[in-house]
Amino acid sequence: MVRLYIVRHGITDWNAAGRIQGHSQSHLTETGIKQAHAIGERLAGEPIDAVYASDLDRAMHTAQIIASHHQLAVTPEPRLREAFYGAWEGHTMDDLKTLYPDTVSQWLTEPVHVSPTGGESLDQVATRVGALLEELRARPEGDHVVLVGHGGSVRALLCLALHVPQGYSRRVRVDTASLSIVDLSPARAVVLTVNDRNHLTRVDAVDSFIAF
Repeated sequence: MVRLYIVRHGITDWNAAGRIQGHSQSHLTETGIKQAHAIGERLAGEPIDAVYASDLDRAMHTAQIIASHHQLAVTPEPRLREAFYGAWEGHTMDDLKTLYPDTVSQWLTEPVHVSPTGGESLDQVATRVGALLEELRARPEGDHVVLVGHGGSVRALLCLALHVPQGYSRRVRVDTASLSIVDLSPARAVVLTVNDRNHLTRVDAVDSFIAF
């Protein structure tokens, strides 16, 4: 069995402004850095063997803070990136409802069949995350691995672990700097924890950000 500690990055300036990030770069706010330190402290006592993170700045920054407790380097992993939102990146949802009203309306109700303008589908995100998941199954028995990703990539991973269609991903809430835990064996995955934020309440770092 390989234990996965799955973390969404801390809150960013674009999160706070309601802007869609996708593959665009954004940066942790002061609260986001505080959140990253809180999840780092939360995992400090775990026997972590490796830390992987999306190669986008907000995830790498969060992961580096976590890894510093274990004297580990962070392995950049592009497959953990957020979904690519194409022409939608940098815009708020209100902007998009004006710019692309029909596509946005369809995407909000049929996210599996409709993709952001020029962007990735849910199934495309799941394919790349799933390839990483299969590689992690081959790690040595008993390894403990941290994965730092984004709302979209973390939800995709949890849906894969639960064997539910990606269309249900928006029914899985994954807040900033939350912790989910999955035990991975060659035969199956067992989800132990989803969206745990207790470490944030202890340091008054819970934000009110909720994605669409």
